[in-house]
Amino acid sequence: MIAFRVDTQCGMGHFMRMKWLAVALEGRGAKTVFFIDENAAVGEFMAPLQAKIVWVPKFQNCREDAEFCLSYLDAQAMNIQWVVLDGYGFDVTWEDEARQHGVQLMSMDDLGREHHADLVVDMKWAGKDTHSRYENLVAPGTDCLLGPEFAILAPEYQENESSEQRPDTITFSLGGGGDWTQLTEVIEQLFLCGEQTCNILAVIGPKALNTEKLRQLENQFDNLVLVDAPKSLASIYRKTGLFVGALGTSLYELAVTKTPALTFSLAVNQHNEIENLQDLGHYYHVSGLLDYPTSTVSKLIFTLFEHRSTIAAQRRHPYVHVDGLGQERIADTLLGAPVKQRKQLQPESRNAVEVVSELSDSLHVRKVTNNDVNGYLQARNRSENMWRMTITDTIKEVDHYAWWFNNNRHSFVLEKDNKPLIYVWHQVYRDNQQDYLFGGWFAASNDVNFVHAQLILNWQLEYCAAQHPEAVWLAVINKDNKFVNLLNQKEGFVALTPESQEFSVTQRLFPQASEDEFNYVAKFPASRA
Repeated sequence: MIAFRVDTQCGMGHFMRMKWLAVALEGRGAKTVFFIDENAAVGEFMAPLQAKIVWVPKFQNCREDAEFCLSYLDAQAMNIQWVVLDGYGFDVTWEDEARQHGVQLMSMDDLGREHHADLVVDMKWAGKDTHSRYENLVAPGTDCLLGPEFAILAPEYQENESSEQRPDTITFSLGGGGDWTQLTEVIEQLFLCGEQTCNILAVIGPKALNTEKLRQLENQFDNLVLVDAPKSLASIYRKTGLFVGALGTSLYELAVTKTPALTFSLAVNQHNEIENLQDLGHYYHVSGLLDYPTSTVSKLIFTLFEHRSTIAAQRRHPYVHVDGLGQERIADTLLGAPVKQRKQLQPESRNAVEVVSELSDSLHVRKVTNNDVNGYLQARNRSENMWRMTITDTIKEVDHYAWWFNNNRHSFVLEKDNKPLIYVWHQVYRDNQQDYLFGGWFAASNDVNFVHAQLILNWQLEYCAAQHPEAVWLAVINKDNKFVNLLNQKEGFVALTPESQEFSVTQRLFPQASEDEFNYVAKFPASRA
């Protein structure tokens, strides 16, 4: 028999993933028993679990909780092969009690905590640190199953089907609980804006709070549908154009179904580095999304919904594959059976990128793709870049994502050994029968030097001269930025006089650039040299 101690007070997700692990074990002939905090919502989600349920009273500390569960097992003389522990309130004190009782202990985690267990399972993808997160947190000899190949999902996710044509539905979810107050305001704003017609589906968890106004909106708008406590979201994910919700287990469910998504964080375990999310094919995450004004959030949702086919395309070739077989692999491990063949987490083919120019064996210029959406922002927000700009404030993800799909820039990136060094962009502006070019660049790495900057500026000027031979280049350069002033001077930029037409156009293009802080310069085409 295998015993589970699951904390349902910190979220129903813990119970759901342990349920599916137990079902996999039961399918192999194992008996299971669940120790659960008294929670009325659990009963609705028991099927098809066959486990014996033991309700655990509320205790003052971990030791008392452990003593209750382990004493119960002793009194019932159950032959326990493993105790499985899942909950943020259970720490090494609980684990030590289990070890003293001589039982094998498996601990689920996604926070990278210390463990005194025989087996630690953490499905979180943490990039290059995934398989080393617990090196100094567990005793030598402790087995660890780490990474998304051990993500525990409902069986229907193993079907691994995804829709090429995404329907006109936006799905909202806060997981098993959550306060719907702010998200309800966003949903109402989406209807009131009326920028485009879409269906909205809201998934209401069994422990959801403040849903009264949302239910009133359902009566008011025909294209709003509420779904209360569905047993699974798999079919919903596959029928949604854009998912908007809290990032928990949904990260791996979205990865399997390849669903376009905008996510945010509600709990500490939902915080992820954006680079790691991108490895799973997920590019649009704003940790504190619900802290922004309702109008800002709704604008972003509309933008991403409008471009859902583009986001779906980003999903198709993830660096890390999720196949929904995590519970099968863990069950095999617990029962000592041969583990099902694991799909190795090897890079899959990336979306094709267009290399525009090979500058050397290791340096090339390529067009920026939608997969650069976060790298572009991170580079722009580097402190060594921002002080040189006309707008020195940090750009927020919520604004950047909305801008990304609506800008008119032509953007490129200089890469060294396929890693970004410098992002460079330009844009065409036409005024009074004359084409003007303006642009900028920002370093994406500490390895950028003068030679790199000179190379990319020279390339950009030559590229644009071929594309727009009669255009005048206009630029503003911070007077304290001696490096770029010298660089542009070497490339033929000259100072503009205040009475010139080019000076007036430059003021319109860069309204934040004061004459006291910035030099106004231009590079004229060869025909006007």
